[in-house]
Amino acid sequence: MLESLHTLGFTLSAFARPQLGRSRLKRYQWRKLQEIVRCAAAEIPFYRDCFRRHGFDPASLQNPEDIRNIPILDKRGMTELRESFSREEIARRHLVEHKTSGSTGAPIRILRSPAEERRLNMLRWRMQMMLGLRPGDRLAKVKTTWEPLSKQYDRLQRLAGKVGFLDARIFDCFENPAESHRQLLDFQPHVLSGYPGALVRIALTHIEQGRELKCLRRVGSGGESLLPNQRQILEEAFGVPVYDVYGSSECNLAAWQCDETDHYHVNDDGILLEVCRNGVPVASGETGEVVITSLHSRTMPIIRYCLGDLAEAGPSQCPCGSPFSTIRRLQGRIADLFDLPDGRVIHPFEVLNEIVVEASDWIAEYQLVQTAPGCFFLECVPRRPAGEERLARLRAAVLAVLGPTTTLVIKLTDRIARSESGKLHFCRALR
Repeated sequence: MLESLHTLGFTLSAFARPQLGRSRLKRYQWRKLQEIVRCAAAEIPFYRDCFRRHGFDPASLQNPEDIRNIPILDKRGMTELRESFSREEIARRHLVEHKTSGSTGAPIRILRSPAEERRLNMLRWRMQMMLGLRPGDRLAKVKTTWEPLSKQYDRLQRLAGKVGFLDARIFDCFENPAESHRQLLDFQPHVLSGYPGALVRIALTHIEQGRELKCLRRVGSGGESLLPNQRQILEEAFGVPVYDVYGSSECNLAAWQCDETDHYHVNDDGILLEVCRNGVPVASGETGEVVITSLHSRTMPIIRYCLGDLAEAGPSQCPCGSPFSTIRRLQGRIADLFDLPDGRVIHPFEVLNEIVVEASDWIAEYQLVQTAPGCFFLECVPRRPAGEERLARLRAAVLAVLGPTTTLVIKLTDRIARSESGKLHFCRALR
C-alpha cells in the first residue's frame, strides 16, 4: 500500500514537473544527482573504491562544473559492478534484470528494484502522452516477442488494458511482413511503434496493397538508428508524423524527438545526459560521446556511464519552449567508425549521406560492412529495379567518400539478416 502511494506521488509529480519551467526542472535534476552520488559512495563498494582511486569526494559536488571530476564509467566497470551482486541477493530483493543488445560486442546486464522499474516506465508513459497517446488508444509495438517484458511493465500494461486506458499489443518483428500487415489491419492501431527496419518492411507491404490504417495518428521509431530513407518510406506509407525515441537498457528512456524542431528532448528528470569529449561536456553544435547518469537507479547506480553512442549537443532548452534540454542529432555507435587505409577515420553517416542522395528512391534498406581495412560490402534491398546505371552511380558516390584505396562490392538481396534481438545494424566496422 505504501509503495503504491509512493508510485502515485511520483507519477503526479512527473506529469507536473514539465509545467513548472526549466529552472525548477534543473533544480530537481541537480538534487537527484547529488543524492545518487552520495548513495553510491555510501552503499556500493564498487563506487566507494572507484571514487577513492580517482580522488573524488562526493561532498565536493557543489555545482554543475564539478560533475567532470566524477570518473567516467566504461563497459568493463559496468560489468564489474553487475558481478558484485550475488544470485541470492538478486532473488531476495526481487530485482529486475535487463540485458543490453550487445551491439558493441559486449552485452551488459542491468539490475533495478521493482520500484525503480515503475518510475522509469512511468516516465516513458509520460513521453507517450506528450507525443499524443490518448486514453482508450490502441498501441501496436513491433518488436521481439520472445524477449519478456519486465513484470512491472507487463503489470502496468495489463492494468491499463483492464481499465480501458490503453490496448497495447506486441507484433513479432521476425514475422512475415505481409502477415504483420494483415494483423495490423485487423487491430487498427492509433499509434504504431517499433524497430525502424521492421516498420519499413511492413510499410512497403502497406504501399503495395493500398490498404488503409484509418485510425493511425503517429508512428514511433526506436531501438536502432532511424535513417533518412526509412523516415521517408514510413511517412509515404502511413501519411502520419514519424517520431524517433532514443533509449537504452541502462536508463530506459533517454530522449525523444520534438514535434516542432529537429531536436530531441532529453528526459532530464530521469537522467543527466552529457555529450562529452575526453570526459568534458562539449558546446552546443559539437559532437561527442553520450554519457548518462540515471537519477532513479539506486540499486545499481549508473553514474557517468559512456553508452558508446555519438551525438551532437543541442541547446540547453528546446526552441519550442519545452523545459527539457536537447541533443540535435544521434550519429550511431563509436564502434561503427571506419578506419581507412589512408589513415582517415570516418563516420558511417558520411557514406550514408551519399547513399541517401543517390539511392533513396529505389533502396528500402541497406547494410555497409567493412570486411577488411580497405574492403567494403554493401547489401541493399531494392524497392524497385535498380538497373546498371543506378548501381554504377551508387558505387561511384560511395567510393568518392571511402577513397581510391578501397574496394566496394554491392549485392542486391530480398532481406538483410537481423541480429538476435531483431535489430538491423546499418553498418559494421572492423573495430
